Amino acid sequence: MSYFNSIKLDEISISYDGTHHLYKNQPLYKKRFKNVMSFHIPGIAAVEDELGAYHINIKGIPTYDHKFIKTFGYYENIAAVIDESGFYHIDINGKQIYNKRYDWVGNYQEKKCPVRNFEGFYYHIDTMGNSVYDRKYLYVGDFKHGIAVVYTKDGKAHHITENGSFFHNQKYEYLNLYHKECAIAKDSKGYFHVNKKGKSIYQKRFKNIEPYYNDNSLVLKKDNSKIIINKSGETIHEIYKNSLKNKENDRNKLMNMLIGYWKTQIIHSIVELEILDLINTGYDNFQELLDKTELPSKSLMMIIKVLKLWDFIAEKNQKYYLKPLGLLLTEDHEESLKYAALMWGNEHYFAMAELTKALKQYKPQFKKIYKKDFFQYHEENVEKGDIYGKAMSEYSLDYNDIIDLYDFNKSEIILDLGGGYGQLVSKILEKYSNIKEAIVFDLPNVIRNANKYSKQKKIQKKIKFCGGNFFEDIPIKADTIILSRVMHDWDDNKILILFKNIHNSLEKNGHLLIFETIVPENSDKDIGITLNFNLLVCVGGKERTFSEYSFLLNKAGFKIVNYQNTNQLISLILAQKTK
Repeated sequence: MSYFNSIKLDEISISYDGTHHLYKNQPLYKKRFKNVMSFHIPGIAAVEDELGAYHINIKGIPTYDHKFIKTFGYYENIAAVIDESGFYHIDINGKQIYNKRYDWVGNYQEKKCPVRNFEGFYYHIDTMGNSVYDRKYLYVGDFKHGIAVVYTKDGKAHHITENGSFFHNQKYEYLNLYHKECAIAKDSKGYFHVNKKGKSIYQKRFKNIEPYYNDNSLVLKKDNSKIIINKSGETIHEIYKNSLKNKENDRNKLMNMLIGYWKTQIIHSIVELEILDLINTGYDNFQELLDKTELPSKSLMMIIKVLKLWDFIAEKNQKYYLKPLGLLLTEDHEESLKYAALMWGNEHYFAMAELTKALKQYKPQFKKIYKKDFFQYHEENVEKGDIYGKAMSEYSLDYNDIIDLYDFNKSEIILDLGGGYGQLVSKILEKYSNIKEAIVFDLPNVIRNANKYSKQKKIQKKIKFCGGNFFEDIPIKADTIILSRVMHDWDDNKILILFKNIHNSLEKNGHLLIFETIVPENSDKDIGITLNFNLLVCVGGKERTFSEYSFLLNKAGFKIVNYQNTNQLISLILAQKTK
């Protein structure tokens, strides 16, 4: 056996200066390179010298004649390379394995490789260079055991299978690959582990976590303490307790909570003064904004400083431009929250100042401030009603997730009670062509605004807007009736009246769909808990638990036939008439 035949690849290392390889601390060959990478099966390493980048064998001899701009290691006998035409892959003989070029390519794992095209979208290709599915994503990772992580256009992470279909219906801010039957995930509260169904295996959230190692995981708590947890999320060993830091964090956290209203009011004022819209339409320097707004220069300077501090705007060559957060508060952004800012900073804000009285009486206080109850006020005040309607429409972006909870293929006439400007039924109609008619039933003032809004947004012709009061009568028959984020506005007595009218309106064997926040019976996640304070003080309503919904539905002559608890903002309760 020759010297080179006896060499084991895992015993080859790279010199400290990165110019050559070592075997048993001795140079493997005489040549020196600009840099070298590790040897991979079948005994080939990527290197670079003054002539370019290529691959060598363990003798330091090039495995082919061609030179590239950059070469990478072999995986499954295929290597990624770059030349003037872009990224692509070669075999062990240096020959391209397909003709296409990409803006970036990864490495082959399980005969599939992530790539990014020149339009900036990611997907997976096979060893022939063909896409393995039709979809394009914001990002995709490697496959492991037939599952990969992808990020969709909403920025959420999903698990997909080899054919591109979703492995489960859960999505998160961050996901990792499965290891020991669990994957690391992150939501707005922090990091945690999920099972093969994508569901959290415990309620707690952490600052950071590691994969499970023999049923134990090292986690970093939000106070920077380090512990070991089991698969129930229980602490089984304490590594480091940061007691002093924890006290400091608690105090700082509380101080920030006490002044939370500052940010609400600052954002409200900036939006009301239209500063961000003005910058977005060309008033992009201090003097132009000063002339247009007629604000005192000191006031405008305060606004500019806080917008920079919060990363809403940036400045280059004495000109301001909007960053993503700032764009979200402009009129024409497709995901705008401009009217939400106007809504939360006005009537809702002043109503919350009466929360102590609301808690003492367990009654809303809105009427005591504005002389009319919440919905009457917005019905009679056209401008305020329009702001409220548009704000509610801005919160409709997650309707794509909502309609995925129910199959509308058997629906013919759908009725959306309290459906506002028709965003939900519009989304449903886009996906289900079988639906003959979609009716939005809401207060007359909402319908007036909805008709104007629908013309602007080109809502489908199948939608009919009807004004009325669903506590008095619902003069429409439908096989599918929807309540989406409506029931939390009312107390139990009102809900029973509404259910009675729905019972009369719903066709035999029809379905009542309730899309609402379902408060867990026992949870450390804020699902509806803090929102209930605002609902109490403004309308006297509340988010309910599943058992509370079940009681009200049964009392009104309905039975629950399906319940999809998403553990997110909106879940689905599906009900039918019992008689």
